Amino acid sequence: MLALAVLTILAAQQPDSDPKIIALTVAEIRRLLNAFVLALPLPPAHTLHWSIWRRTSQARARRSHYQRRQAN
Repeated sequence: MLALAVLTILAAQQPDSDPKIIALTVAEIRRLLNAFVLALPLPPAHTLHWSIWRRTSQARARRSHYQRRQAN
């Protein structure tokens, strides 16, 4: 429970200033910690690249959703 509280605080402190990428979420922070600490080691550059790609894709989906909702 304490770890979840820490992750929530970390996620809440993220600025959402860049519209091309979403801020880190609790789930993404947890996934990154698992990737860096608990799982078999992959190169950190690979893990960070995948995280940036995933969050960019989510931001693109969010923009598309908002545009579709405004059109109706």
